[in-house]
Amino acid sequence: MTLEQLRISIINSSIMRKAVFEMVPEGASRILDVGCGRGGLLLRLQRDKACTELYGVDMDQDAIARLRHFVDYAGVADIEKEEILPARYKGFFNLVIMHDFVEHLFDPWQTLARIRDYLAEGGLAIISTPNLLHWRLQYEIMSGRFPYGHGIWHPGHLRWYTPASLLTVLAIGGYEVRQYCLELGADATREVIQAKRGLTTIQFPPTEVQRKYPDMPPFTIQYPKDIRPSYAAFFATKLIAVCARGALPCEPQPMTYNVDLIHQLTEAVANPYDLFNPPPMTLLKPGSFPREDEG
Repeated sequence: MTLEQLRISIINSSIMRKAVFEMVPEGASRILDVGCGRGGLLLRLQRDKACTELYGVDMDQDAIARLRHFVDYAGVADIEKEEILPARYKGFFNLVIMHDFVEHLFDPWQTLARIRDYLAEGGLAIISTPNLLHWRLQYEIMSGRFPYGHGIWHPGHLRWYTPASLLTVLAIGGYEVRQYCLELGADATREVIQAKRGLTTIQFPPTEVQRKYPDMPPFTIQYPKDIRPSYAAFFATKLIAVCARGALPCEPQPMTYNVDLIHQLTEAVANPYDLFNPPPMTLLKPGSFPREDEG
């Protein structure tokens, strides 16, 4: 296999959502992809958007060995236990991507704070993670199941986030959210979601898609207040936050078992959002990438 064939193979075999790709400006430079996997996102940014100074970090040694042929730096690191890059790269990156990453973290509060140090002044982080409010997850939970397996059910997903709760974790990690997005799944259409008015009772599967799932007996849920402001979130597979460096409420330290500290920081953040008063969110419905011939 030639290097060009390898590059195309990496791009084609990488799991990568188009929404994050579309958020990266043409010609962007100094990009760090944390948890880059095979590196397909970096290589597509390099080829299709002329992005330069590309860095990737992951625990997959074989994937990193292949990626090193194509980018400025590809390193193997246990991201929660080791420094992911030498100290000279702190404050270096214009863009830090954490695509489907924070759900795998044992201690997201500390790890996000440590990664924040690598952002340059004026730099941005793009953070994407599965959405716990998606109707399919809700349906399985209400059915008394949690079927670990492929995709969103991956057994490596240690943390789950709702649109409101992710904002609290990001604030504790020292990030200021500049844009917040819902990546809509295949079942969603803007027209259906935006047409909803005054909802206090909803169904899982949603009435709009029930015909596609004839073997799923519906659950009907009655809410105490209007759920319409959050209705789109039930169709969103991913939450995507575009963040700048914000105030860091405390020095990075282990937090998973420090319940008192997490409680204090959560109170201090004073996140005003919940299911009935969701944060302002942009709806995204990206298309899919065409595959290339590997030759």
